[in-house]
Amino acid sequence: MALDSAIALLILSSNITRIHKEQLPQPKMVNNSFVIEIVSSVHELYHFKNFVFYISERLAKDTEISNDFFHDFWETFPTVPSILMINNNQSMDGFLSTPSLCLVLTTGFDDPIMKLASVGMRGVRFLKTIFIYFPILSSKEYYHSLKDYKRLYEGIRRLYAWIWRKQFINCLLMTVDNNIFIHEPYPTLQIINVTSQWNSSTFFMDYSTDFKGYVIDSPVRYDLPRVFFMTGPRYGLGKKKPHVSGVSGKLFMIFVDYIKANYNESKFDGYEYEALDLAEIINKIDQKELEISMNSYTGILGSNIGSSYPIGINDWCIMVPYRNETPAHMYLQKSFRPYTWYLMCFSVFYIALGLWLSTPPSRRDISLSLLQAICSMVLISPLRIFKVPSTRIRFLFVLLFIMGFFITNLYLTKMASFLTASPEVPQINTVQDVIDAKLPIMIANYEYDIMMSNNFPAEFMALMVPVSKGEMDKHRDKFNNSFGYSIQSDRWDFLSIQQRFMKKPMFRLSEICMGPFYHVYPIQKDSHLAKPLQEFIMSAFQFGLVSYWNAEAFADALYLDYVTIIVEEDNFVPLSLTFFRSIWIVWWFGLLFSGLAFCLEIKWHLLQRKRNNLENLYRHSRTFKWLKIKN
Repeated sequence: MALDSAIALLILSSNITRIHKEQLPQPKMVNNSFVIEIVSSVHELYHFKNFVFYISERLAKDTEISNDFFHDFWETFPTVPSILMINNNQSMDGFLSTPSLCLVLTTGFDDPIMKLASVGMRGVRFLKTIFIYFPILSSKEYYHSLKDYKRLYEGIRRLYAWIWRKQFINCLLMTVDNNIFIHEPYPTLQIINVTSQWNSSTFFMDYSTDFKGYVIDSPVRYDLPRVFFMTGPRYGLGKKKPHVSGVSGKLFMIFVDYIKANYNESKFDGYEYEALDLAEIINKIDQKELEISMNSYTGILGSNIGSSYPIGINDWCIMVPYRNETPAHMYLQKSFRPYTWYLMCFSVFYIALGLWLSTPPSRRDISLSLLQAICSMVLISPLRIFKVPSTRIRFLFVLLFIMGFFITNLYLTKMASFLTASPEVPQINTVQDVIDAKLPIMIANYEYDIMMSNNFPAEFMALMVPVSKGEMDKHRDKFNNSFGYSIQSDRWDFLSIQQRFMKKPMFRLSEICMGPFYHVYPIQKDSHLAKPLQEFIMSAFQFGLVSYWNAEAFADALYLDYVTIIVEEDNFVPLSLTFFRSIWIVWWFGLLFSGLAFCLEIKWHLLQRKRNNLENLYRHSRTFKWLKIKN
């Protein structure tokens, strides 16, 4: 019966001075041999790998327990123990492997060792635990004294009250005269004395699937798509009975049925349609007013309460309106990238300069060269090619014709594709995109502080609009595209079903995300519900029930008009004059510049004529003067 390893934790409390000052009667000894017999019988069933001992300092210092008990124990379980002596609140979570057995040697519920045991076993209180109770009585024959008899059983009752409060479910209590007590926690706590007919197989009962009608309380608050309330079935099918819908709500209610517990329907308090106040729920669980809540949440909000096994993994992201399409009048510009347009404009002047330099000096004309360059770029055959005598110029025009052919066909092909399917539009993805678009982002009140702690830019935070959850639901669930919204992955997957049949969605997820975070039920730490809930959640995922409940929840929400299926109508809009806006702009600028050039030419021509007239007048005056002198 050897162990793979053994751990003896001699937990020494920090109340040494107080214990020595108090003159209390000696604790009544428990039969060590009987304790070891019980431990041996249990070990044969479960084959423990570790033993953990929490020993009251009073027992360790003022009795022979440390000598007698451990001497007999190590003889029964021959192994080299690892003995750790600690005087702090070190937790054993992550330190122990299963199966392990914890033994708490105590003198009562108020013994300092009990507090250290509860802290040390935090997170692993589901391990099998034996409480060995050494009562402090005035006489050895306690059963002859009614006062001592009542004190003994009052001490046992208080111990079990403490055990239930700290959620040590798999436990056994041993005390003087070989008395053994177990407890049945469901539906209400009962203490049973099994001294006369004990059986090691019944010490640690598995209640994970039979809570015997144990009553579970949890308020219902609106939190689409996780929890929402229905007064009856969809479309009148089935019996009209109030019930809870939503993925988390359905999972919770079916879990309650699975473990044969009862849901307290008095929690249908008339506030089922009010938006969830997550801070209030967490506070109630922290204050022990609630064991668990069916309203699950994403773990972005740090809290001191416990949490269930994850029912999902969520990212926290920003959903933003989808930019559907480029305006039709931008197609002409978007056919080529900006640098292509710049290159083409440069090419016109470059070609014009080349044509001008290649033309004989007597026939050079810069305006004609510029016009020929433009014609070549847009595949208009230049008439001058038939008049030029130079083979060099003709070869140059052939090259320009080929280049114009390719450019024109590429442009026409791109335009045809734009008219067939709208080009993609740059979407809002990053923090800078949100700042540039000046898009207000609606977030929950508690999320603002979390975002501030993540050091987002001040310009970005200035666009945040903190609101209550109810206010956000009104806008976000109906896809009001005046805002962007904070959202978790499960909500987005649910709400985006509304735009399943749209060619282009109304909203999309940006790349502004935090996470991942666990999606969990808020629950008390070390709750007796945690282990059964974990097994149920794992089974629900394995059998695909979560996906089914998600589909059912959407159908329920659709029936209640919380969501809608957005149907997109295909209306073919013919091209209007707006489509040619770019051409109109170029044409008007062309008219403006050509008119300006025409005015300048006329002005230049007038100036030239005036100058010629002045020159002629000056020449005639000189001639007249010369003739007069000659005569």
